Amino acid sequence: MDAKFHDVDSNHVGIDVNSLISRQAKRAGYYRDEDGAFQDLRLNSRRPMQVWVDYDAMARRLDVPKPKNPLLSQVIDLSTVMADKMYVAFSSSSGIDSTHHYVLGWSFSLDGPAPPLDFSKLPALPHVGPKPLSKILNVVLPLASSLLVIAVLGVVFFILWYRR
Repeated sequence: MDAKFHDVDSNHVGIDVNSLISRQAKRAGYYRDEDGAFQDLRLNSRRPMQVWVDYDAMARRLDVPKPKNPLLSQVIDLSTVMADKMYVAFSSSSGIDSTHHYVLGWSFSLDGPAPPLDFSKLPALPHVGPKPLSKILNVVLPLASSLLVIAVLGVVFFILWYRR
């Protein structure tokens, strides 16, 4: 959370256009279809999340619309910021904490709804954190240690036997 950017909290979703100050922002979550109750989401949970962002150029409305009730809805004329060549992106920040955010799939359409994503073809989240020990190391290290102990004991017994 950063007060100079008027962040609502440290776990929010916002509509930002050419600025780090959100035109609209709300706690990360969604409204359940069954009862309309708000369900919080933790953006740093390491759980996959699906997000929809729709823009209706005729109505000049940007929505974060699903599951059923929009989390965010903003009237905005994006034609004023569109260029012939440009980048569209998601951005994220976590203040002083270190986090990772990944976009695993993206579906886009200029006219009408974007085609659905095939989740079976999306990559898995990359592993974050210390690398697990390899199976070879799990076998080789104990075996090498055991052989070293046996060799040292063998040398000690040989020296003691030879001195007699």
